[in-house]
Amino acid sequence: MNRWKATLGSLALASVLAVPAVTLAQDDFVHPSMSRHHGSRFLEHMEEELGLTEGQVAQLKANREVNRDARKAQRKQVRELRKQLREAIDSGADQGTLDELGAQLGKLHVAKMQEMRQVRQQFEAILTEEQKARLKQLKEERGGRRHFRRWKERDEE
Repeated sequence: MNRWKATLGSLALASVLAVPAVTLAQDDFVHPSMSRHHGSRFLEHMEEELGLTEGQVAQLKANREVNRDARKAQRKQVRELRKQLREAIDSGADQGTLDELGAQLGKLHVAKMQEMRQVRQQFEAILTEEQKARLKQLKEERGGRRHFRRWKERDEE
């Protein structure tokens, strides 16, 4: 009986330890909510909610295509820096090296935030005043739900 308990315990421990290792080993791991089709689902949702015209949809798709290569290069650079940082931590690198890699990673994240703001501005620039008003309403509704969830999670803790 004790052998079975030990065997089952070992298997459970091995499976718990194997999952993070497999996940970290995959450089191209994509969270299900961030699939390759996320942009097209967003576009379809906005087309429906805001009543976008065919010309507006075409402009949004063109803007997305223009920025695609830059986003890909930036994601690759972030993956490489994260990999270097993990390797530096694992090898026991000095704090200066870790700080430098962290600073580089931080700069990339700031650049990504700036690009995201630019994309939002491009998106809002093609909207009519009525569509902008509807977008503002959707943001407020979404923000309220997000705020409610945040408080609900705190109450459950």
